[in-house]
Amino acid sequence: MPILPHNNLEFKMVFISLNAEIKTPLFQQVFNQLKDKIDKQLLPPGYKLPSTRSLAQKLGVDRTTIYKAYQELWALGYIDSRSGSYSYVRQKRELCNTKQKIESSLIAWNTKVNDSAEKVYKMFGEINYPFSEKTVKFEGIDLGRLHPDTRLYPIEKFKSCLNKVLLESGHQVLDYGNTLGHLPLRDFIARRQQMHGINTKTEEVIITNGAQNAIDLLMKLFAKPGARVFVESPTYGMIIPTLHYYQCEIVSIPMREDGVDLKIIEQELKKGKPIFFYTMPNFHNPTGITTSQKHRENLLALFESYGVPIIEDAFEEEMKYFGKVPLPIKSMDNNRIVIYVGSFSKILFPGIRLGWITADNEIIKRLASIKRFSDLTSALPEQAALAEFCAQGYYELQIKKIHKIYRKRMAAAVNVLSQRIQNKNVTWNQPNGGFTIWITLDNCHKNYSEVNNILLDSNVRFALGKDFFPHNEKNIFLRLSIASLNEDEITEGINRFAKSLNRIYEK
Repeated sequence: MPILPHNNLEFKMVFISLNAEIKTPLFQQVFNQLKDKIDKQLLPPGYKLPSTRSLAQKLGVDRTTIYKAYQELWALGYIDSRSGSYSYVRQKRELCNTKQKIESSLIAWNTKVNDSAEKVYKMFGEINYPFSEKTVKFEGIDLGRLHPDTRLYPIEKFKSCLNKVLLESGHQVLDYGNTLGHLPLRDFIARRQQMHGINTKTEEVIITNGAQNAIDLLMKLFAKPGARVFVESPTYGMIIPTLHYYQCEIVSIPMREDGVDLKIIEQELKKGKPIFFYTMPNFHNPTGITTSQKHRENLLALFESYGVPIIEDAFEEEMKYFGKVPLPIKSMDNNRIVIYVGSFSKILFPGIRLGWITADNEIIKRLASIKRFSDLTSALPEQAALAEFCAQGYYELQIKKIHKIYRKRMAAAVNVLSQRIQNKNVTWNQPNGGFTIWITLDNCHKNYSEVNNILLDSNVRFALGKDFFPHNEKNIFLRLSIASLNEDEITEGINRFAKSLNRIYEK
């Protein structure tokens, strides 16, 4: 029977009207009208629907049209069907109304989450920008961001590499990858590390979702509640909540002008061995300090004598643009106690979330097992595109480009600080590379909140030093980052900082 433009059916005073001339499929028209009638309770719970055969005959459509409409109704909970019998309207639970504001959950979630998660949640409520996800509209100059300058991203080159791997091997790179990571990328990393004096093999490298994921994997491997962990003080701000989450005892080792205090380390080792020591010997975040070769040798010998692993975070390893910098601690690791963490975030772009761990093969095999149940593998398209990017020589070109740019930016920052900061209470270090300058405000009688408000009033923002210390610190510190600003912006930001010092130090 041909479908008429308007074909009506009435059963128990219910009409269904189909129109073959509109784009909406016939099954969708049946579904929409039945759903509407059920929602309006024109078809109440328990109402027996016609069989698919009889309704199809009366509407002049194929039986599969009615079957598909009924299936959609069933999937959304509007009807139930009895095997070999009929379908009927069921008492359906009301769906959430997105327009209706729900004040609170039935469950008090803070009573359900584990203590570590709640502690970290509360910590992030107190941690200031740039670690918190809380964003505040800011129109001034941001000297707090340790994010690469987006204006320097090699977007077109990376896009061409991504297009190439998708075109040539899309079926492979869009599949699940190896848990250890994309082999060509691991090969490149192993070869690249040899340029830094690290004698490693491809099987000793595992790809991670950035350096933060690398640290978390290592925590899963080593952490035990109550275990001691040695960290520099100050240290990378994001490792502090990580250690709290895993219920570790954080042992703060003070940073001196030449690096972490080795005498304090030895004293603490005698009190009890840690599960590892976390360090950043090159362009330390936040202080910018780079330790000497002798300091590195003594530090490695100290931990070797106690059989304690060292996690060497080399997130800025490639940012050596002021003369020679000592080789990584890992380069002297004949006893294989150093676990080296690297990242592409600061040289290229953080959005691709790719880093790596280099370590003894026994560590890598265990990390692979943990990664397999954590996230299976890191995203393969990005890995393949990055491997192609590196193979084309673009990575090396990008390093040369940013070395030239950031050498000028850091020099500008140090020069302006020297010229504009006349207050003898304000001191800073001069780094050998990297992105950060650590500023100390001695004899400051204002607290961090007051100092921050004064800076924001001057339309300049810093990372507050308190968020880099595992334990309370009396002095006021600020971390200045040149990462996302050009020379003019850096100069203006420091000028604003200099002007704000009068208010900061007024009694």
